[in-house]
Amino acid sequence: MDNNQIHETAQIHPNVKIGAFNRIGKNVVIEILGNDPNAKITIGDNNIINDNTRIFVHSKLSIGDWNVFHNDMLMMAEKEMEIGHNCWFGQNTILDATGGLHIGNGVRVGMYSQIWTHVASGEQIEGCTLYAMRKTVIEDDVWLVGSCVVGSGITLGKKSTALINSVLTKDTEPGRAYAGSPAKLMEKANFYIEKTISEKFEMLNGWLEDFVKLNPAVSINKNTSETVLEEGNDRVIFTTNEKDNSDKGVFFLTNKTFNKSNSALERKVYKYLYNNKARFLPN
Repeated sequence: MDNNQIHETAQIHPNVKIGAFNRIGKNVVIEILGNDPNAKITIGDNNIINDNTRIFVHSKLSIGDWNVFHNDMLMMAEKEMEIGHNCWFGQNTILDATGGLHIGNGVRVGMYSQIWTHVASGEQIEGCTLYAMRKTVIEDDVWLVGSCVVGSGITLGKKSTALINSVLTKDTEPGRAYAGSPAKLMEKANFYIEKTISEKFEMLNGWLEDFVKLNPAVSINKNTSETVLEEGNDRVIFTTNEKDNSDKGVFFLTNKTFNKSNSALERKVYKYLYNNKARFLPN
């Protein structure tokens, strides 16, 4: 689409389907390999793929919205690789989908990390048994702090955290923290506290007020259940009311979703929020 920013040195296979408002940097390679007629790559909206990242796909790769892939990454999809929304991957990270890889929403992977779905070393004809291809699953909001290695065939539970240099060889429990090589459960560590919907709305309103201070052309109007931002003809609403499917540009705090409009104001305010303040999933 015309509203994507794609550097002239990027090499992108003609069958790659790209959404809107993406930025693709210098020397990026996105290639479909092999002869599979069903092989395809789908990239959603508002993603950033930074310089020198290489993506090689034999099967299927789907990428949602608002993901950041930093420079010099390597992504290999021999089987299907799925990446959700709002993920962040640091420089020189490796994503391997030889055995299949599912990455949920809001996943954060620090630089120099490696996620593997296969192992292969010595010759099988000589009796080497070190050979396997197994799907790896990383559930929503997992955080790999940096220089982490994830083995094949495991599931990292929702909101689990692995500290720097962790080597994960077994499943992790949701919401728990791990460290070491091999990584072990940190019994007393807990990086999440419960927040009521009122507390969440109060925090959100504080950030929106700060956003308006940084953007004087944006007006803000608040009541007990809704906050409305306006700039020119653009309008964005944040609400604690239940989700509905009527208007675009509405963010629902109750289930952390939004009706995507891709308006300039929506993209500007969500870019301000989504890194580590508040993330929403498109309906």
